[in-house]
Amino acid sequence: MMNIISSFIVRLFSTLGKLIKLFRIEILLIFLLIPAVSSLLQPGYFSMHDDLQVFRLFELDKCFKDGQIPCRWIPDGGFGYGYPLMQFYPPMPYYPMELLVILGLGFFWPVKIMFVLSFLLSGIGMYYLAKEFFGKWGGVLSALFYVYAPYHSVDVYVRGAQNESWGMVWFPFVLLFIYKLITYKFSWKYFILFAISLAGQLTSHNVMTMVFAPSAIIWTLFWLGKTKNIKSIKSLILSGLLGIGLSAFFLMPVILEQKYVHVDSMTSGYFNYMAHYADLNQIFISRYWGYGGSTWGPDDRMSFSVGQLQWIAAIIASAIALLRFKKNKTVSLTILMSVAFGFAYAFLAHSKSLPIWERLPLLQYAQFPWRLVALIVFYFSFVVGYLSTIPFSKIWKNIIFVILSIGVVAWNVQFFHIERPVRVSIEEKMQGKQWVLQVTGGIFDYLPRSAILPPGDPAFSLPQYIIGQGGIQHFTSGTNWMKFTAIVSSDNSKVMLPLFNFPGIVTKVDGQKVANTYDPDLGRVTIDLEKGEHQIFAKIGYTPIRFISDVLTLTSLLILIKLVQYARYHH
Repeated sequence: MMNIISSFIVRLFSTLGKLIKLFRIEILLIFLLIPAVSSLLQPGYFSMHDDLQVFRLFELDKCFKDGQIPCRWIPDGGFGYGYPLMQFYPPMPYYPMELLVILGLGFFWPVKIMFVLSFLLSGIGMYYLAKEFFGKWGGVLSALFYVYAPYHSVDVYVRGAQNESWGMVWFPFVLLFIYKLITYKFSWKYFILFAISLAGQLTSHNVMTMVFAPSAIIWTLFWLGKTKNIKSIKSLILSGLLGIGLSAFFLMPVILEQKYVHVDSMTSGYFNYMAHYADLNQIFISRYWGYGGSTWGPDDRMSFSVGQLQWIAAIIASAIALLRFKKNKTVSLTILMSVAFGFAYAFLAHSKSLPIWERLPLLQYAQFPWRLVALIVFYFSFVVGYLSTIPFSKIWKNIIFVILSIGVVAWNVQFFHIERPVRVSIEEKMQGKQWVLQVTGGIFDYLPRSAILPPGDPAFSLPQYIIGQGGIQHFTSGTNWMKFTAIVSSDNSKVMLPLFNFPGIVTKVDGQKVANTYDPDLGRVTIDLEKGEHQIFAKIGYTPIRFISDVLTLTSLLILIKLVQYARYHH
């Protein structure tokens, strides 16, 4: 018995040793990124602009327990009437969070863990992308500059923008696997990973995907032009279609059913893009740091900084690329193209780009032009790795690497901490004034168009008679359904449900479908009833678009599983 145990321990340590040796650079990188995430690992929660992260997860958990998968209609939003938040709000970060909830980590730690992973995985993704062009140490350098950019911290520690921080995770992976599908011999591994990366991008952040797409397309065309690998277009298209299919459950309703909800509030008032440009000082020079909001003019109480070292190093890299252009045209063009992308996004973040924003209504849904700083950070950080390839002696290369690595961490690490820890239980978070703030937060965003205005008071707990008299018995409800017994004592009556009317709703009286009617002000479902006892059931379920989108995602998921099995078998 002891021999068996000893043999197992030896094999275990041998395997562990091989893994550490194989991934030693990645382990080193994660160690270097610990200062960026350490503040998130302390007990308690923290204040942020988007203080709805726990609420969204809380509602998603209700959906899962109720069998509403994928979750679309949350029961407590819209001041208790429910509304289709998760049909239109990118769901990617919240499903892994729900898994952590199921595993018993509560509702606060999953939010923080996903923030931590967004930092670490964006660094890992940048490492693998830059490594393709500048070697492993160039990859580490690019990853450090990417994670330790001030705006990267703003996304997490100030704004609490879970979705945007995950949008930054997928940028390097998408470009990496586009590059590999074009320039490498065909591999099912890259085919599968591009599909997954694209699906991750599409379900993480609508706006970041939209503004990232033009540069990603140019990147694709560049490598197709350089390699003349026309055959790879088929792989790119098929893998891209698989990625779109995996995200169809979210993507199709967002595109085809947005007409059923209010989205005008997302581009008006405070959210009008014209109030949120960043100036050159804020993007490139200022080291101001604050946890306040974005305001009209240059007196914002938060940072929009790319990072001084990030843009200086990017300009130095582009200058060296120009000087070495004849020696390696492809790499030099890659550097210059990436820096050009960065400055193009900087221009779009500045008020001088106003004519472009005026002519592109879709772009206005970005709300904050300074959002594009995330892409400036991405492209500038990528090219920094090029500095590790300068043909100096090995000693000077090591000195440059150490100075840049330690420099970017030391220069920016002060920004990577929460403003103040918050000690709060989930019970405290989900009651009183905090609960009201959460169920009314962004109430007009994605509110069904059947409601002309958002409700000013909380939803009533039981259906109400607005015409006639009677009683309500045995009322039960779930995330997207409710049922009850109506005992009508008057000849005719009209009962109003605490539920907004929305496409896909099915209302039944005594097992028979009835036409949907709703009040003209808030769009709450109403039912005409005759005298007597009636069994009422209402549920917001599928439309043809939602059904098809779910079928496409399920089919794509089955295809993905089969491809993974096939790739492993033929490896």
